[in-house]
Amino acid sequence: MRLSILGRPLLNASGDVDIASTGFKYLIDTMTQINAKIIQQKFFEIMPGDYIPMDVGNAAWKSQIVQNLELQEGGDFEDGFVNNGGSRVAQTDVALYQTSMPTATWRKKVHWDIGQLAEAANSNNWDIVEAKLRGNKKNWDLGVQNGAFNGFRINSKMTGLLNNDSVNINTTLITKKISDMEASEFQTFVGAVLNTYYNNTNNTLMFPTTFMIPAADYLGLGDPVSASFPNVSKMKYLTDMFTEMGAKIKIVPMVYCESAHNTDAKDRYVLYNNDPETLKMTIPVDYRANQAYSINGFDFEQMAYGQVSGVMINRPREVLYCDLTAAS
Repeated sequence: MRLSILGRPLLNASGDVDIASTGFKYLIDTMTQINAKIIQQKFFEIMPGDYIPMDVGNAAWKSQIVQNLELQEGGDFEDGFVNNGGSRVAQTDVALYQTSMPTATWRKKVHWDIGQLAEAANSNNWDIVEAKLRGNKKNWDLGVQNGAFNGFRINSKMTGLLNNDSVNINTTLITKKISDMEASEFQTFVGAVLNTYYNNTNNTLMFPTTFMIPAADYLGLGDPVSASFPNVSKMKYLTDMFTEMGAKIKIVPMVYCESAHNTDAKDRYVLYNNDPETLKMTIPVDYRANQAYSINGFDFEQMAYGQVSGVMINRPREVLYCDLTAAS
């Protein structure tokens, strides 16, 4: 259940806050000390740009973004060898096709009035206006963060890194959490993971740059590979294997890869090439806030706005979803 104040969701606090306890009014006496510092609510926050190439400021106020992709047409190389008995000359050509991604415009406002300012002043240490403005920006940041991985519900075509329909899904590589694998199961996984990705790319790219895994599984990779090698963790073994093969692959944890936090409700592992030609998220208009104003001298408002798009995956073969699928 999501708690609410005046019909608006109380974010990230379900079951943790007594809704009746919110507000300015609480009992104190002459022996009460009110601490000067206010502790702010905490959220899971990351920088999407650490995981996805970002393009901020491009395509402002456009309704969609189109990416042209060039294709080579030429047939078999040996068609070009001279045939002494014929006059037909083979040729090569090129073609274009496109991928596209819609955009969406966002706006939200904050409101305060002179009465609220006076009530907040009685608490001695709360700047309610600054808190409201900061809250609106936080709403934008968290929304863009979630959209970068799960897409945006307003348009099913505005997909994120984790739910693009053009990306292949492997259901055989990972049959249980990596941290829960027995030694033999782990060895089978280690021996297959790179080849599985390589085959998915039609043998055009040998290694991904990133292996993104559910955060809960990542936290268990400190366990030893087996009782026979108690000093070698699964993380070290996997990292060393990547290095020995000449691959520079970052193993990164991600909350959104957990089944409870993505749109497909699956533990999803992702091998992908973190390159702007492979995938990119565009923020055509980054968060902007207008000057606050009052229309009656008592009520005040500030409007903020921005524009977002989903994650455009131009080379879906360089991304592979590996869903945790228990062996039957």
